[in-house]
Amino acid sequence: MKAIICTQCGATIDDVSESSVIIHCNYCGARIMLDRISKPTTVLAEIPDLYKEEPTTIPTAKLVAIICASVIAIPLLVGIFLIGKPKAPPTTPRAAYSPPAIPVPTPPSWKFPTEPAKPPPVVNYQPRVSWDGPNDMESFDDPEVDISSVADLTSEQIKKTVFKNRTVKLRVVINTEGEIDIVETISGHPLLVEAATRSAKRSIFQSRTKPTTRILTYTFRLLED
Repeated sequence: MKAIICTQCGATIDDVSESSVIIHCNYCGARIMLDRISKPTTVLAEIPDLYKEEPTTIPTAKLVAIICASVIAIPLLVGIFLIGKPKAPPTTPRAAYSPPAIPVPTPPSWKFPTEPAKPPPVVNYQPRVSWDGPNDMESFDDPEVDISSVADLTSEQIKKTVFKNRTVKLRVVINTEGEIDIVETISGHPLLVEAATRSAKRSIFQSRTKPTTRILTYTFRLLED
């Protein structure tokens, strides 16, 4: 065993066997060929490939720091991009298209002809009024009988019902100025009593010193048509 000097880097290579022909330098990686007289002769020198990329390993702590920084930086960059991006003007939604309404013709309404209203029957009569006591009536209003409520009757039926008893008697109270304050019915058909009462309230007597009670008699005389 012997030691030789590397012809490339000058480092001492120990424990070189005498039978070795080619040895490797552990410092620079050169290969040295030895001759038979054990003199180091550089026959072939292997220059390390400086352009060969050696695999590098990143420490775990550094890798974790890079990942954390990426997680924080990406949302920030996205937010900055969105804030700086100009907003598009709001678009007005278009109104839904609705076709024009087509007028639907309305069918004609058929109405059956209605019977004309039946006119009230006509009854010709002439009223006459009388009373007990002195002849002191100054104004007399003819009573008008309203027979529209019995329009379903004929003229002959009205003569046989309403005007069957053609006499109406009323008890009235005349005040000091000759006006009638109170009217009470004694007898007569309701339609004739109504007409006689309206007439009595519009009648005027002569003035007096105290109120007076009288009996007024209305007689409805039928006239021939």
